[in-house]
Amino acid sequence: MAIARLFQLFIACLVIGTMAVALTISFAALIYAGPLTPFLGQGIALTLLGGAVMALVGSFAYSIRGAIANPQDITAVLIGSAATGFAGSAAMAADSLFPTVVGLVVVSSLFTGIVVFFAGVLRLGALIRYVPYPVIAGFLAATGYLLLMGAFGIMARDSVDIFTFAGIMGTLPIGQWLPWIMGGLALALAAKRMPGDFLVPSALCIASGLFFTVLALQDISLAEALSAGLLLGPFEQASLGQILGSEFLGNIEWVAIFSAAPTLLAIAGLTLLGSLLNTTGLAITLGQKADTDRDTRATGLTNIAAALVGGPPGYVILGESILAHRMGLRAYVPGIVAAAACGAAVFAGTGVLAYIPAGLMAMLVSYLGFDLLETWLWQSRRRLTRFEYGVVLLIVAIAATLGFLEALAIGTLAAAGIFIFSYARTDVVRSRSTAATRRSRVERPEEELAFLAEAGKRCVIFELSGHLFFGTADRFATLLKSEIEGDNDLNQMIIDFKRVTGIDASAALSLIEVLSTARASNVAVTLTGMSDAVKEQYMQNDPPADTSDFMQTTDMALKRIEEGLLNEAAQDGNAQSSHLLDVIERLEAETADIPGAIQRITVEAGEEIVTRGDASNEFYILITGALRAEIEIGENKRLAVAEFRPCAMIGEIAYYAGVARTAWVLADTLSEVVRVDMSLLDSRPSAAMLDFHKAAARSLAWRVMRMTQQTREAEA
Repeated sequence: MAIARLFQLFIACLVIGTMAVALTISFAALIYAGPLTPFLGQGIALTLLGGAVMALVGSFAYSIRGAIANPQDITAVLIGSAATGFAGSAAMAADSLFPTVVGLVVVSSLFTGIVVFFAGVLRLGALIRYVPYPVIAGFLAATGYLLLMGAFGIMARDSVDIFTFAGIMGTLPIGQWLPWIMGGLALALAAKRMPGDFLVPSALCIASGLFFTVLALQDISLAEALSAGLLLGPFEQASLGQILGSEFLGNIEWVAIFSAAPTLLAIAGLTLLGSLLNTTGLAITLGQKADTDRDTRATGLTNIAAALVGGPPGYVILGESILAHRMGLRAYVPGIVAAAACGAAVFAGTGVLAYIPAGLMAMLVSYLGFDLLETWLWQSRRRLTRFEYGVVLLIVAIAATLGFLEALAIGTLAAAGIFIFSYARTDVVRSRSTAATRRSRVERPEEELAFLAEAGKRCVIFELSGHLFFGTADRFATLLKSEIEGDNDLNQMIIDFKRVTGIDASAALSLIEVLSTARASNVAVTLTGMSDAVKEQYMQNDPPADTSDFMQTTDMALKRIEEGLLNEAAQDGNAQSSHLLDVIERLEAETADIPGAIQRITVEAGEEIVTRGDASNEFYILITGALRAEIEIGENKRLAVAEFRPCAMIGEIAYYAGVARTAWVLADTLSEVVRVDMSLLDSRPSAAMLDFHKAAARSLAWRVMRMTQQTREAEA
């Protein structure tokens, strides 16, 4: 068993090491392609060295055990595009081209590492997850297209795009490149339909064997294959000491590197996005718990480490990491194996690597490209709406015709457009109600409730939510103005901003327009619940002083409106006496012979008449003064949830429900209350007692009716 286990681990190390070296070389071929092919040997050495350092540091830095960090295709594509631009520049001296490209690689890795590391320190990694799915799909599909063009470029040893494809590839024998590209396509299709851990490495081995078999059958020597461009070489033996020399560094044209700033920003952003996607996917696949912030910092550290030896940017490579786990490599071993393999390849020298079939690298790169295109361009059409899929196609088209950076810019604008379009369709008016059903927390007698149920129809309450901006401003302004202009009886409006997180200038101006319309229609508007930040944003637009009436809460505004309506009714002589007081007087007369059944109690300010947890045997009716109910919201913390005014009933809910008191009731001011001991009266029914129960039932019914109507209005 031990021998079998060792053999299994040997095979696993061989496969993972081979994959790490093959992928790293293929990405180097994407960077040092076309006019940069003469420098491919040195480029491969630097890329392998960077891959070794990245894998070694990442093995210990990531929270996910078994993660393998490696240079990546998307970053290689972007660097390769910028490097090709350097080669095509007439201002670039011949002896400055390779040093400048190496400088670009180092700066991109260093800049990416710093940006991603501090994104992890500041816990900003999660922000990248707000990028819309169609934009991510578009970027990945565009990467697939660029990888496919890169595969053609490896075979042609030139930069290939959609415009130069026919001219460049037409000069090559079709048998030299088509079988490799078709092999990449076949591998991508097979990987989807016959997934397996050994499929890719087996396919690469078989393809290599077939290639050298064909060379032997056609009696083509390795030297002839080199001169015909069938192998990666020929290229010069890399001298790392020469690359790190002062003369080499002095030939770097920093102005050209700084001109590639948009590319550096794109690389950093896509590395952050790719790292988050891959580490999350790896953690889920391996059943491990990932620390997103730590893994983001780890990606930053691995890129900084790679920059020190001239390696390109990268992050966790998903497929290779999963493969290593499935083949039995655990903990730090996968990263160490990948690092050792890349280091061994550097030690072996580029003279040996020159004999790797160029088509093999093209096959591997085209496989990655076809895989991305099939997943994100073909399959995504089933998951996206036509508009969203149109965004994907647009990004790919822009990448193919104008360039990846332009596609990145268009994709960013598309992301903003998707957000604005989607958010603008969100109804920021959370609910609409009136003071006929929406009540303050003040408990009143049924006669006042009946009056407010009618008079309160003249006050409408709107609850807003979310961020008010230009995309939603017109909708809510039109709704509010139509309410003002369409109801001649309306004289009060409350706009609740408690759930509003922000307001821009367009929304503030629309709100000011609403308030001006209200003033012209003699409708008093109260703005409630505004946070300090929202109020500051609103006031920056200079609303007229006579249109802005602020209150801290909607409850306070409702309380003021209710008291105003009741005072107005009293002045008009429409106030009604309380039926409940008449019932209490009758009940007192009927129970005079029962000591303690009915008691009139004077309560000092701050004194409790009800304690939470007590038995519910008594009703209380407030005669004069004011009471409040409080609940516990934390240790030694209470919250006032109701206020009571004369003729209000207290305690009926707990009594009828047969539960202990759920709140404390205290006096706000010197008050007089009537205490009715139900345990002494329930056994002695009378007409007055029946009327008392009816009054309590009506109080409960009023509450249920208000809640039902308020729910109906909120859902309308």
